[in-house]
Amino acid sequence: MLDISERLEKTKTKMLLASAIALFVSLTKALPDKVTAIGLDLEGNEFTLGWFILSISSYFLIRFIVLSTVELLQYYLPDLISTKTSKTTDDTIGLTADECFNNECEDDYEIGTVSGEIHEINKKNEIIQRTYKTRFIEFSNGITLLFDFLGPMIFSIISIILLYKFLT
Repeated sequence: MLDISERLEKTKTKMLLASAIALFVSLTKALPDKVTAIGLDLEGNEFTLGWFILSISSYFLIRFIVLSTVELLQYYLPDLISTKTSKTTDDTIGLTADECFNNECEDDYEIGTVSGEIHEINKKNEIIQRTYKTRFIEFSNGITLLFDFLGPMIFSIISIILLYKFLT
């Protein structure tokens, strides 16, 4: 299943914090003139703080998008390679690897015997298990993509746009 790394989780947290501040400023339409936490006094020049918040929010959004892209590519790369190599054929007979293995398995049992029935039942059970596991992983990955990737990005983009509109 798709799990996000600690580095991406930290970036997401920073992005959401900066975006929340940007959204708060844009909705209240008020910029503070003092930031007591860092001892900053911006009296008469509050818009500097607004542009600073906008730039920090934009930086974390871009960083989050880049890191997300890298993690998603890293996660899906083995599937992509597997799909691309599954139809590779040899130049002699022209069979794929799956066709070669399937031909060997058919010789291990006789159709209409107890061992043949068990073999067929096991094949069907494997297909059912694979199907349900695949569906669960797809569902879980969809939830992860929605809540850990797309949701925070959309929130950040909206916050940045609203703050930009307020500042201009």
